[in-house]
Amino acid sequence: MKSRVLCQLTGVLIISTLLACSNAMQLAYTKPLKVPYGQGELSVIVDDQRVPDRGGNDPLTVGIARNAFGMPFAIKASPKREPTKVVKELISECLMASGFKVVDESNDAPQLHAVLKVFWSDGYQHSRMGMLMPMELKNKESSPLWKYDLDVNTGFTWKSAGFSQFNAGFNNMLDEAKDRLLQQFQSSQFADTYQKLK
Repeated sequence: MKSRVLCQLTGVLIISTLLACSNAMQLAYTKPLKVPYGQGELSVIVDDQRVPDRGGNDPLTVGIARNAFGMPFAIKASPKREPTKVVKELISECLMASGFKVVDESNDAPQLHAVLKVFWSDGYQHSRMGMLMPMELKNKESSPLWKYDLDVNTGFTWKSAGFSQFNAGFNNMLDEAKDRLLQQFQSSQFADTYQKLK
């Protein structure tokens, strides 16, 4: 009887380990439609300032999942889809969908600075996905003339085993971030501020 229980527990641990090893998130979002370039040029700079135990020590770590026994497993992004890369891509594509041309930061164009402070998921049966990213629009020498704090916090409830549902949760969070960025970049306030920096 004891050996049977031991075999079952071993099986559960092996399955949990396999699930933990196959947890790479393929961070993605619905691409916004690009429009003809007409507003001007901008460079995008993303600074990763996540706290050490929430992605700061390991940029690929984006959260914690807990199995039915409460055992925690790190949720990681795919190396090709590391959060700061994805966030820079997202900002750039939203700018291009708002009529701006994104150029290299060595260019003298105005700069959109973004500081990634939070990109994290945690929870047990119900998990939250959160992203906090203050942003500023300025020239290399000027103080910022436009500021915006992108703060997204979405949630989902586990429906089955596996990490694919986490991927969907993160991607919903990125889609919500995209909608908010488009609203900001397509506003008259952003366009007017940009003109003052040219």
